[in-house]
Amino acid sequence: MNILFFFVHPSKFHVFKKTINHLKSNGHNVDILITSKDVLEELVKNEGWNYTNIFPEGRKFKNVSPYISAGVNFFRTIHRLLKYCRNKKYDLFITDDLLVYVGKIKKIPTIAFTDDDLAIVKQFSIILKFANYILAPSITNLGKFNEKKIAFDGYKELAYLHPNQFTPDLELVKKIIPEKNFFILRLVSLTAYHDVGKSGITKEKAKQLISLLEKYGQVYISAERELSPELEKYKLKIEPHQLKDVLSQAKAYIGDSQTMSSEAAILGVPSFRFNDFVGKIGVMDEKDDVYKLSKSYKTSEFSFLLKDLENSLNGDVFSLKIKENQKRMLSEKVDLTSFMIWLLENFPDSIRTLKKNPLYQEKFINFMG
Repeated sequence: MNILFFFVHPSKFHVFKKTINHLKSNGHNVDILITSKDVLEELVKNEGWNYTNIFPEGRKFKNVSPYISAGVNFFRTIHRLLKYCRNKKYDLFITDDLLVYVGKIKKIPTIAFTDDDLAIVKQFSIILKFANYILAPSITNLGKFNEKKIAFDGYKELAYLHPNQFTPDLELVKKIIPEKNFFILRLVSLTAYHDVGKSGITKEKAKQLISLLEKYGQVYISAERELSPELEKYKLKIEPHQLKDVLSQAKAYIGDSQTMSSEAAILGVPSFRFNDFVGKIGVMDEKDDVYKLSKSYKTSEFSFLLKDLENSLNGDVFSLKIKENQKRMLSEKVDLTSFMIWLLENFPDSIRTLKKNPLYQEKFINFMG
């Protein structure tokens, strides 16, 4: 098969990495397009892939409204995608962005990937509307687009953190971080169009968290935004591809990132999320409420976060049962990479199989404990 992947966020690199490597090794022709976003290009380079960055300058405009920026980038992106695809033949497009429009124009089936409920990212309708299929967790509510959904019982992070796909490099972690007890504090920028009006951990709140955590171990900050001089000394200085190994050994994670909060939970690391998306995203709520792998706090609930974090650091039920709860979750969720490999290598017959028997996906629940 000839397959084109276009993804615009580092998290999707991790989601598709092992699937792409398998497809390539099995003789499929796989082309990869990206944009400059955070550490995405570093990750792709480190994997050794041939790729094309259609926005090496990035898609952000300084001092411009995110809505205006999104509107301008809509046309810039489609233009560059059409230019790249000219005189190329593909059997399938996989994307989390505007490649769906090129698929519609060129009559190439397109699978869009998301794990966000439509109610929280209504703007993503412009992508979902033109996708032929939408690969998303069963719990993710896509509203009027649910009929297009290829549902899998799991989370995107299981594509690269399921025990079948990930074994932490403990020797690497020891070389990077000498302390036995350490914590990861994640600070993101919250500047995307869907982040407008949302907030997370401010500099002052970060200082309060550090003051508490330092009583129990070393604090390291993973930052997507610029840090003030007083926080810079805590910055975690590692290669982007090493972060999952480090996170897996942390005593706790605290942050305003959706993805890293979920990664910590999947890894069985006590996870504390603090931002204005709390209570609005199905996959996050399920990890909080059903599996007790994480705790989430609105930005008006900082005092509750501090209290619960201190209880966890002193060995409360949440922290003591986290590994047991992790095993229960893994025993009920699919190995997403194995599922995607089957889905893509057998496309479009795989779509018909799932429509006829949605429980077919249970073949990919294979955690042995």
